[in-house]
Amino acid sequence: MDPSESIDKKVKEILKPKLGKDFYDETASQGNMVRMGLNENMIVDGCVANMLLEEAAKRTDPRRYPAPKGSSAIKAISESLGVWEDEVIVGNGADEILDLICKVYVGGGEALVVEPTFEMYRFYIGLGRGRVRASMMTKEFGLDAEGVLGGITDKTKALFICSPNNPTGRQFSKDDVLRVVEDCDRLVVVDEAYSDFAPYSLSRESTRYQNLLVLRTFSKAFGMAGLRLGYATSTNETTSWLRAAQSPFSVNEVAQEMARLVLENNKIYEEWVKKTVEERAYLKAELDDVNGIEAFDSDANFILFRILNKDLRSSDVVARLKGAGFEVRDRGALPMLKNCIRVTVSTRQNNMRFVGELVKELRG
Repeated sequence: MDPSESIDKKVKEILKPKLGKDFYDETASQGNMVRMGLNENMIVDGCVANMLLEEAAKRTDPRRYPAPKGSSAIKAISESLGVWEDEVIVGNGADEILDLICKVYVGGGEALVVEPTFEMYRFYIGLGRGRVRASMMTKEFGLDAEGVLGGITDKTKALFICSPNNPTGRQFSKDDVLRVVEDCDRLVVVDEAYSDFAPYSLSRESTRYQNLLVLRTFSKAFGMAGLRLGYATSTNETTSWLRAAQSPFSVNEVAQEMARLVLENNKIYEEWVKKTVEERAYLKAELDDVNGIEAFDSDANFILFRILNKDLRSSDVVARLKGAGFEVRDRGALPMLKNCIRVTVSTRQNNMRFVGELVKELRG
């Protein structure tokens, strides 16, 4: 029997008794704290994830070094996306690839970042003693393509665009993103960590533009945050430069084998993505009915909302929620996001409990 067929049978056996039930609430919390602050995907079934992890461990020999430069995972990713292997680079989380980009392309120069956004761009740019030039989103959390292009200077080495954006959740217009790519000659990094939950991805387009790199991850849709595996697609010239600066064994063998297994079982993960999108719609509708907040539309696996009561600070509400057993993320200190909180979409039970607790905390 083909090993992959055997694994598929085991996955179905695990899922069969759970059909029709709420999605896997037993895996959605840790101790007494419900984690809804790091955008971890708890809708992925924990039993299936652990079974695949055990299989990945069986297929590896911990005495040996992993496949260099993540080549085993690269093969699986390239086959899944329909791109050439030399157009893919994998890293120890998407963070490693961000670090490589900043070392190779930014150095001590300038990088333009569309803000408010993921803080790690500033972190890695700063590590290389580079400077950040900010370009703000529109008031509606859209991409101001004109502003981005107008913000490029002679010192600008690369541009960073997070789409869907963290923490606003909005995926930028495809036309606006490609306009930036087409109208500038700098490397444009589009971080698509949450694109599996959104209408489109530019992964394939990235191999046709000399200056486009699309960054993705196995942490969100595939629930592999603990294994640290990210990847990027671009032209073979761009990926070659990045691989040249990468240490040979940064991606462990278990993570590489796990990537192969989850991609082989991609149809199951697609169902969990659909479930996440359904739960996102449910949570958004519930938040819309809560007096005193404004919840924003999202294309990711989290929702951003603003506290409208001027006498309440987002940091205080986050602290109260934590005391009640719910961990969410305060985003109120970021530009344009005063009094905003980001909450991860979780299981139906946790989403219901969270909204109920939020109403209590808003009432004081």
